Amino acid sequence: MSTFLRTRAPTGRPWTAREIAQGMPLGHPTHAVLVHFPVAFFLGALALDVASRWGRFPAAPLAATWALVAGALAAVPTALTGLLDRAGMVRGSTKRRWATRHALVQAGAVVLFVLALLLRLPDRGRPEAEALWIGVEAVGAAVLVVGQWLGGMLVYRMGMRVSTGSPSGG
Repeated sequence: MSTFLRTRAPTGRPWTAREIAQGMPLGHPTHAVLVHFPVAFFLGALALDVASRWGRFPAAPLAATWALVAGALAAVPTALTGLLDRAGMVRGSTKRRWATRHALVQAGAVVLFVLALLLRLPDRGRPEAEALWIGVEAVGAAVLVVGQWLGGMLVYRMGMRVSTGSPSGG
């Protein structure tokens, strides 16, 4: 029977900080777990802002502001774990080139959502989101989707951080 948390590396030595950050003691890549949080917060902010324009939902712009803050904060460990994965790739390899594109596109998306946050701060308590906020978030969402597709290609097409072994060893 497999344990949930492996206390030592397969060689018997203690895990390095890098291996812990990458999720190796759990047997699952950390980056793949973390990506869902900034994506959900950023897309949720856009949905809340759109909802504020379609009906009576005066708290939506403020909730969207907090979603943008949470998305920006969640993007930090997500990016760091992704960069750790990228650092372990062979220089000049196709995977590393795709990972670089993925990272740059995702960084661009985060910049757009942070811009949306900064634009809205003075008026975040308004009962209806401004069209400019929604526009910047919509462009950020489009860029985010492209970055997610690039990341998906790394995993599903190129097998980045995919283990073919059974977790139970059988």
